[in-house]
Amino acid sequence: MSEQWRETLYLLGFLSTLAFGVRMLTQWLYSEYLGKSVVTHIFWRLSICGNVLLALHSFFQLQFHVFIAQVANGVVAWRNLNLMAPTEKHLSTRTTIAIMGCALLIGTALFASQAFFADGLTWFRIPKTPWSSSEHEVAWFWHIFGTAGILLFNSRFWFQWWNAEQKQKSFLSIGFWWMSITGELICLVYFLHILDFVNIIGPLFAIIPYARNIMLLLMPRQHASLEK
Repeated sequence: MSEQWRETLYLLGFLSTLAFGVRMLTQWLYSEYLGKSVVTHIFWRLSICGNVLLALHSFFQLQFHVFIAQVANGVVAWRNLNLMAPTEKHLSTRTTIAIMGCALLIGTALFASQAFFADGLTWFRIPKTPWSSSEHEVAWFWHIFGTAGILLFNSRFWFQWWNAEQKQKSFLSIGFWWMSITGELICLVYFLHILDFVNIIGPLFAIIPYARNIMLLLMPRQHASLEK
């Protein structure tokens, strides 16, 4: 793929930002309406939409760390929808793990296949954007730092998946929201440094919903404490 095409396709990445933004907005507003933190079908459907769009974006921009995280999160979102279905339609945890493993292997193989159509395989690179006149070099330290943030930020869904499998139902715990805020702040520093605006805008505006969900989850505990 030519650099000109990468530059043009970068703008499509903002569609994933839109999907994730609407996801958090609807979850936040519905939680405010009910007075408690909740998760709905639309949250996971929008998650899958955003995961697919961001996976495509990072595939074209040669960002494996972002790409593979979205592949995993897409499977987690699908699993949560499966757990929201009637009990008789639930797949076993073992089957879900097998699906996750296959998705990660296939995703990695597809990403590596780009080596056959380019000069060589690139796992991490600065996105090609319409507003950058030239590609600037970034030390490997920043990619390691960013990958750690991406792992923490995305592991909130893996943590949520583990809890969901334990209780066989879809829900978002307070730990999920704390991991969201912590991982997001690390990712923001990284993506700001490499000027990757697709991965900056969404997390930047999600801080308020994250914090508000924590407040809604703590309210019952505070009320119980006052009643004692």
